[in-house]
Amino acid sequence: MRIAQIDSIIVRLPYKPVVRRASGKEGAFNAARALSPTLDALLVRVETDNGYVGWGEAFGHACNPATMALLTERVSPFFRGEACDDISALMAKAHYAFHSYGRGGIMMYALSALDIALWDIRAKAENLPLWQLLGGTRAQIELYPSIPSYDGDVGQLLTCINALVHQGYRSIKLHERQPAAIATVCREMPDNVVLMVDTNCAWSEEEARDILPALLEAGVSFVEEPTFPPENISRLQRLKQCTGMPIAAGENFNNSEEFLLSLEHGWLDVLQPSVAKIGGISTVLDIIAAHAEHPCATLLPHCFYYGPGLAASAHLISVMPSNVPLEVPWLAFEQQLHPLMHYQPVMALPDVPGLGFAPDATLIDRFTIARG
Repeated sequence: MRIAQIDSIIVRLPYKPVVRRASGKEGAFNAARALSPTLDALLVRVETDNGYVGWGEAFGHACNPATMALLTERVSPFFRGEACDDISALMAKAHYAFHSYGRGGIMMYALSALDIALWDIRAKAENLPLWQLLGGTRAQIELYPSIPSYDGDVGQLLTCINALVHQGYRSIKLHERQPAAIATVCREMPDNVVLMVDTNCAWSEEEARDILPALLEAGVSFVEEPTFPPENISRLQRLKQCTGMPIAAGENFNNSEEFLLSLEHGWLDVLQPSVAKIGGISTVLDIIAAHAEHPCATLLPHCFYYGPGLAASAHLISVMPSNVPLEVPWLAFEQQLHPLMHYQPVMALPDVPGLGFAPDATLIDRFTIARG
């Protein structure tokens, strides 16, 4: 079985923003504080010479055009014509071929998309849902809404969160930066609801030292990437040790080596592999295997995707060593491209072969802004 065709598609889905922001550059690049109420996804469609079709997704948001250019001009020509029955061998060959481009960033995003698509094809060829092929044990998984920033508006936050709790969600993530607002919201939540916080690297180390103990006392479960840069693991470890607050990171790690070192040395409490950024399904499976040797942190995938990256993350949750929920971007999209976007507190994993990513072709055409 060989790769015959690779197509890249950037889809732009509009959504209703929770806060209208009049100014500021950051929103053009940070999806949690977006000025433009759209979210882009870079989808990759791979077809084999015997007719199997697999879907992948490359992280990108604002850098999608660069990732698409790399896919179109370098990565896709490398993969076309290659045998893909042995995913491990092909991906090892690709990683070596492209290692001088850098072991992170858009190159890793592009390779992630190809890896996800190849696993989709593999599962279809073996006539199994991907989670079963991978040895998963959970046919159903919980979801947790990853809600955009309300700029510290406690009233709006509580209205949103109370509605989610009423629907049956038991874990929720905020993207807030105002400590008083976070603490107030956390204290208002029921005891059986877990509150996580992602600051998007908002604070200095000194600020975080002052803020984190109060958030811990208020009941925040963990704080994700409290300081900049996000890969400064020694700083995160210091904050963990001096404040007692569980610290999460990994969304912005460049490759699996950073996860392996974190597990080996017990640097962080929550590790967040992001399937469309870190190297795809193969790399997340390597991280899961490393966790079995050093089970010192919780593996909780990052997933701010709505395409094949969402589907791949859902299947991988079934393989995770502990029963953790799946993050989903809680944006009021005008349209859902596929059934997995109809979020409920519990998701039944697809029972069809492969990822189960079956996009509406009409909607794909409607919202496509670029092809490669």
